[in-house]
Amino acid sequence: MAIVDYRFDPFLNSFNVKPISGEVHKIPTNSPYEIKLVEVPQKTDPSTLRVAFSTGEALTEISAQPAQGQYWPDYLTTAHGIPDWNTGTILFNAADAGKTVVVSYNGIGTLVDSRIASQLTVDVSSSTQPDREAIVSSALSYDSQVSSGSGNIHSTRGRILTHRGIGAGTYTLGALLQKLVNLSHTQEYKQDNFSYNCNCDCNCGDDSGGS
Repeated sequence: MAIVDYRFDPFLNSFNVKPISGEVHKIPTNSPYEIKLVEVPQKTDPSTLRVAFSTGEALTEISAQPAQGQYWPDYLTTAHGIPDWNTGTILFNAADAGKTVVVSYNGIGTLVDSRIASQLTVDVSSSTQPDREAIVSSALSYDSQVSSGSGNIHSTRGRILTHRGIGAGTYTLGALLQKLVNLSHTQEYKQDNFSYNCNCDCNCGDDSGGS
């Protein structure tokens, strides 16, 4: 994990803490019953960390496996060899799974997990891009062929699909991924081979009824 926004004043030998209040989290419904705070909470004695249910009922901080209505902050981990740093993780009892908690604390910076790029998951819905088709006079290469009609006169044409891209703007990661999914498509080139009857007197080999 990398340290971001490390607010330590070397001249005063102290952290420039950032009071954070009203940070909302939902305790997972499956083990481990942990939440991770946006910032690393400052270690103080007595503790400045406060956790309450969304109903207003306060939970009790402990330093061991928590029972219902209790929480255990990760003050034991020393991140990057710095005694005042921890992972900002809080453990709850299984009996409180699924409940919403509101947290207040003094933040001293953020730990960024270097694995986030490969392990972050974002829920997106399916593509909203409709199917579109363009017919061209020919295609130099293609993925499949479709033949139609009957007769001894043959013609060939090609088809391509085109789509608009993402417009300029500032997006959250989730919003950008959703836009990419919305515009996603598979592109396929087809060659159409079709036959028809001329029915004329043009010596094309199909003089079966022209006048």
